Amino acid sequence: MKKYWGLLKYEFKTMLKDSMNSIMLFFPFIMLFICGFLLPAILEKTAGGNENATTITLLIGFVMALSMGSYIMGALLGFSLLENKDENTLQNIAASPITVSGYASFKIVYTYVMAIFSNLIMVGGLKLLASDAYEVVYGGVTIRLLDQLSWGNVVVFTLVSSLIVPTIALVIASIAKNKIEGFAFMKSGGLLIMIPMLALLNVFKDGKQYILGFTPNFWVIKPLLNQVLASNETSDLPYWAYMVIGAGYMIMLGAITLKLFLKRAHIN
Repeated sequence: MKKYWGLLKYEFKTMLKDSMNSIMLFFPFIMLFICGFLLPAILEKTAGGNENATTITLLIGFVMALSMGSYIMGALLGFSLLENKDENTLQNIAASPITVSGYASFKIVYTYVMAIFSNLIMVGGLKLLASDAYEVVYGGVTIRLLDQLSWGNVVVFTLVSSLIVPTIALVIASIAKNKIEGFAFMKSGGLLIMIPMLALLNVFKDGKQYILGFTPNFWVIKPLLNQVLASNETSDLPYWAYMVIGAGYMIMLGAITLKLFLKRAHIN
């Protein structure tokens, strides 16, 4: 246990020294400011009373906040593992008592915990500080979006959505040959995680919503959208069912990508 405590202290020191890793600390606060204060203020000045434009933009901002927290943490972990590969430190770790699988598992766990705090700051912060700004007209009814979420909903979301961190990180670290390729994969992956935004369209309100289920974050974003929009579609699952499916799917993907990473790193 002592060796992992030493690793944890090293990771935090690296985070404070490296500007890229520092994003892990400041990103959730930046997103909270943008989605909670800047975006509503801009809409108030520019929407010109167009309720449809305001509603759609706020919903898109809300989905972005739900999607980006875990994705950024996963991408940064992927870059960290790529750096380890570039510097051949994985080979050195393989000969140490920690082992590469133990090191990768440690980094996954601590980044997962960071993702939990990141999501809690963004989603919980929006609920706590920006509820008044997220009042929209949807289906002819005025809804205070964030008032529809309980703190239990928020906590379950943060725990489950953060499970996507290892999959994102290990895919980037396994496929990319260097940081430049890793950055390209990160940009294309950013488009992929926005696919659940399509659930806002009428065409995906019925059973066709499950076409979007190949993206892991669909299973955590869709139930929150159902909650905030008070959806009563017969094709919708209960909140907990989405979350259980999402957790199982993400854990399975994480296990598969960990094996892929170890194999690509030529570590048995």
